[in-house]
Amino acid sequence: MFRANDSAATGLRFTELYAEALDRLGDPRQPMRVGALRTLEAVGQDRPERRQAIVDVFCAYLRMPAGEDGPLRLTVARILADHLRPSAPGFWGGVSVDLTAATLADFDLSGCRIDGGLRLDYAVLLGPATFRDLVVGGPTSLRGTTFHDHAWLERAVFCGPARFDAATFHADAWFGEATFAGRTTFAAAEFGGHAWFGGCSFRGQVDFGEATFRRSAGFRGAVAHSSVGLRGTTFLGPARVSRRGEQWNMTAPGWRVVVDPDNASVGQLLWVTHPELVAHPEQTPA
Repeated sequence: MFRANDSAATGLRFTELYAEALDRLGDPRQPMRVGALRTLEAVGQDRPERRQAIVDVFCAYLRMPAGEDGPLRLTVARILADHLRPSAPGFWGGVSVDLTAATLADFDLSGCRIDGGLRLDYAVLLGPATFRDLVVGGPTSLRGTTFHDHAWLERAVFCGPARFDAATFHADAWFGEATFAGRTTFAAAEFGGHAWFGGCSFRGQVDFGEATFRRSAGFRGAVAHSSVGLRGTTFLGPARVSRRGEQWNMTAPGWRVVVDPDNASVGQLLWVTHPELVAHPEQTPA
């Protein structure tokens, strides 16, 4: 009989708590800000329909310029990740995460599931960045993202299109056994360390055009179900591929494979004008 009034009262109470918590997030005293975060977390736990709004607040805080609030920023990132892990109590499904241009330290989304989209465009990741077993249901965008330390993305699943255009990996990038269900682009990406894509599944088109690999690039065991773009790609170290039946698993027009003399099932990608191919034109075509 009183459900309409009860609903209105509950909505008003949420608005009051939400507004009070936002005010306290701007308080210079750290205990007040921590209390505000915990209030928002509790409200989100109790009100599923408000979770996206609260996730947006957490993300907005992390997008603010980093100052002397390093420990608090780590707390915000940890609270956010805790509620994105379906294996843990208090999982928040159905949300998107927007951390555009955020500066994040030791960022860890391992084992998380983001049902919406994930945006980390132009973000700066300090320390190891861990995305192992991450599942993103919507589009993923890491355009211009900078990884200053190792990036761990093994067994991640990207259900929508994934963009890593102009991303910079200063250390190693590990994508082993990741699944890319939609179109995937690494156009103009910079890999300063080793790049490992072994065992990956590219179900849509994948484009590494204009990307630079400064150390080794490993594609052994990867499966490309559609076209592979390597136009203007630069491999300054070995780029290892493997056979898939009678074909090489990663091929593109203008590229050839030099077969490993000790293992005929693996080889190295080389551009047609590479000195080794010019000197030995009998090398296996890709």
